[in-house]
Amino acid sequence: EREKRFIMGISHDLRTPVAVIKGYSEAISDGIVSGEEEIKKTVNIIHSKTKHLENMINTLIKFVKLENKNWKEKLILQPLEPVVNEFVTTSIQTGILFNKKITGSINLSKEIKVYFDKELFLRALENLFTNALRYTRDNDCIEIRVNENTNEIIIEIEDSGIGIEKKDLQFIFDISFRGTNSRQEEGLGIGLTVVKYIINTHKWTIDVKSEKNVGTTFIITIPKIDLKA
Repeated sequence: EREKRFIMGISHDLRTPVAVIKGYSEAISDGIVSGEEEIKKTVNIIHSKTKHLENMINTLIKFVKLENKNWKEKLILQPLEPVVNEFVTTSIQTGILFNKKITGSINLSKEIKVYFDKELFLRALENLFTNALRYTRDNDCIEIRVNENTNEIIIEIEDSGIGIEKKDLQFIFDISFRGTNSRQEEGLGIGLTVVKYIINTHKWTIDVKSEKNVGTTFIITIPKIDLKA
């Protein structure tokens, strides 16, 4: 049943840009759109929708590749601080382009090491950050915090966006689930499913707190390891 819902959701999401591309192509072919300027605008729309479709397919391929178990054997013991520093720096720069105020604070020892895959970890963080960008209004804030205590490292990505309906919170990591506040968004709806999968496979945890029209906070908790054990 889960696979059936996934396939139905993917089919629906892929059909939308295909229908737009088909419609505008036929409009040019049938002469409904004529004139150099009109044709140029229409071709630009077709190109845009083609890129969108390509991105959706690439996202789907990457998601399917996560089922490959080989990458789990490649988790490397490495420092965490340089990776989160890279993520925060890039996020602040991205925020400028999207008219969002991004703040970042990292209170993490540079000596702390954990087992992780850098590419997948950054992918999970970027998926969460992209969500925050999408649902946060212009000139509003997104805050990234990285802290540690005796046993854990805690990463929080907090936005001041539209929030998530209380009734939707328990389902947000389900495959192809679209929340009440995100039904009009383009995409496959698998971004948070990918995040959950990556975090779980690293044996970490992820939680979410949200209030409608106030904002959302995603919290990743990473256990410290005892290298002497």
